[in-house]
Amino acid sequence: MAFFRQSKVNGRQSKEGNTLIPTTIRDFSGGLNVTDTDLNMKPKYAKVLDNMERSIDGTLAIRPGTKLFGEVNVAADTSNVVNVYYFNNTIITVQTSGRVCKVNGAGVATSLSTLWGATTYVSFTVFNSQLLIHNGVNKPLIIEGNPNKPNYMLCVASVDLGSGSNVNTPIGTLVISHAQYAIVAGIPTAPSTIYVSARGTSGTFLGDPPPNDAIALDLGPRVSLGSSVITGMVSYRDKLLITFERGILPINLGVYTGSPTAVHTPTDDGFIEEFGCLAHRSLISVGDDTFFNDNIGVNSIQRVVLYNTLRPQRVSHLIDPLITELIQPLSQEQIAQYVFAVYDMRNKRYMLFIPVFDETGLIVTETICFSYTDIPGLNINAWARLRGWIWTAACRTSLQNIIFVNGNKLYTYDFDNKTSNADFVGDITKNADGTGIAITFDWELPWADFNRRMNKKETVYFSLDTTGDAEFTASMYVDNLRTDESGADAPALTTVMIGGSSGGYGVPGFGNSPFGGGRPTGDERLFEWPAEFKICKLRFTGSTKKKLRMVSLSLAYKRGSIRR
Repeated sequence: MAFFRQSKVNGRQSKEGNTLIPTTIRDFSGGLNVTDTDLNMKPKYAKVLDNMERSIDGTLAIRPGTKLFGEVNVAADTSNVVNVYYFNNTIITVQTSGRVCKVNGAGVATSLSTLWGATTYVSFTVFNSQLLIHNGVNKPLIIEGNPNKPNYMLCVASVDLGSGSNVNTPIGTLVISHAQYAIVAGIPTAPSTIYVSARGTSGTFLGDPPPNDAIALDLGPRVSLGSSVITGMVSYRDKLLITFERGILPINLGVYTGSPTAVHTPTDDGFIEEFGCLAHRSLISVGDDTFFNDNIGVNSIQRVVLYNTLRPQRVSHLIDPLITELIQPLSQEQIAQYVFAVYDMRNKRYMLFIPVFDETGLIVTETICFSYTDIPGLNINAWARLRGWIWTAACRTSLQNIIFVNGNKLYTYDFDNKTSNADFVGDITKNADGTGIAITFDWELPWADFNRRMNKKETVYFSLDTTGDAEFTASMYVDNLRTDESGADAPALTTVMIGGSSGGYGVPGFGNSPFGGGRPTGDERLFEWPAEFKICKLRFTGSTKKKLRMVSLSLAYKRGSIRR
């Protein structure tokens, strides 16, 4: 049956579908969206967005790769690194053996301390140029960062300077500094209590000789919902945020009452219900936001300037089902130990990592990252899912590079690599020639009806604006036919293409075949793309060590009538 039908327009005969209608998509600001149905979703969203992120310039790009930075192997101690922190131009690592090391800019590790035994959890904070390190098992350690003081860049025990003793120093898993105080929590015998140091000190706590205004504050009676066990702490502007399973308590330190001896009496702003946090290491405060995860997704706390109050909000509505699916099988211990976050300052991204265990529940097979690009000034709020990694910790350097940890190896996020886009570059245990592992990516758009749901359409031409030289597969599905009867992928159209920065036929290294590889998207000639449908879906997949950036995609189609 013919595609065209005769109809009257303004009293004259015309042919429906006789005119090519171009449409272009260049707005990718929505990012990943698995909450809404893709039958009623704007094309700025993606139903699948793996290893591709919305960039500041408005494009969708394959995420950066990673390269080997160094290996922590001192005195034949190859135990896994539990956590890392960037301090005084070095990377501080703590291994499961309890060994503390520093790694310099060349990736060379040096042992700082073997004072601890077996360690499974570590938290850090900086106080008055000192790095405080807690593991919840042993007395805390300090690395002095002031070159004018003794023990500069050495790791020693934290003590009360007056008595020289650490007998009253709490042994907790959580530590944070705020408003001239060091705060310790995560103590099994006092799970709802925070221990606040004397003002201006990091080692003087309740019970140490005077002068001493240190206190122990039980927050349990102030928690009105859920467990009163403290799960995390973070400093946000003038507030100390204490998190629990199902809420947050903003604390105001530095409030003193009584005379003639003033007593430190912190106040609170009231318990904020249903915005809890499960992992201390997921708490990140940056600018006007504090991000953290609960058992459903990711929350944020912001200050309402007019009323000087804190406003919680959920920022992960569009991907909550993915996070919930990963979090639910985990125990509280696994969440606390393995869930963590790092902030990518270069691209304004909060990166939350959640582990996936094997069937035994003992071995992590992958740590899936949910990357949130948040740039309010550009109206960008987009999620993406990053895969192919097994990280246990991460930190950010002063140059805004990111260091990831796998086992006893450190890798850097390869932001500045102009040519390669591979993972684990330089690690010959991953790839014999050190060129790294290809990154697998997948971008699936929602179903599109071109604002005429019941009309038949026919695509004629297809065009992409891209940069980079990676090969990829472009596919199109029609009329809800995503898979065949066996469940296998069943696109109506599929073809191999290559980024617009590639040379062309005859250029060395072009494509993956001696005949030039995929069709170059930099070629402006029309590319035939024939298919009939009422709704269609585009998808772009591949596995590459090269760069690729999607700028826009265009379709030229004809519109038919409702009946044919």
